[in-house]
Amino acid sequence: MTTIYCSLKLVTLLDVPRKSKELNQDASDTAGWNGMLFYLNKRKCLLFMHKPTLYCFIALDIVKKDLIEFNRFLLQHLTDQLFADRLLSEKTKPFLDSISENILLKPTDNDKRVIGSMNDCIYRIRFYSQRDDSQSLNPTYIGHHLNDTPMGAIDHAFPVDMMKVFIENQAVDKSES
Repeated sequence: MTTIYCSLKLVTLLDVPRKSKELNQDASDTAGWNGMLFYLNKRKCLLFMHKPTLYCFIALDIVKKDLIEFNRFLLQHLTDQLFADRLLSEKTKPFLDSISENILLKPTDNDKRVIGSMNDCIYRIRFYSQRDDSQSLNPTYIGHHLNDTPMGAIDHAFPVDMMKVFIENQAVDKSES
């Protein structure tokens, strides 16, 4: 099961229950994702970040009807980004299968390390959107640059390299069991 901790704006957009006995705010969930809704040029955009690796992908110019089949939406954008970062291989299949099986949406876990990194990414996305080249608003192009930038929250490692190691470790774990 994959847990996505949503910002308050994303909770509202997706109609995620805010309080429930089932919603145990466990900040120790290290394999989850964080999702954040932000606006770029008056358009809704989504940023998702993997908590342990800070690997991210974005969806630009979304409307609510795009999110009706949320699992497919999420998997498609993640797969596109993995392909752009040249991480898509047979080793990636267990990782993608684990995400597509069951997605649990929860309100934010207030993980300051991840939320701060996401805010930094949004700042950089806004910078890329101001550039004049034709690639500047391609979500996989922006995501590739975000993932190929060292992040202080992971000891100045590159999120793309961290995700590669994470996927390889998960593939080894699946083959051993």
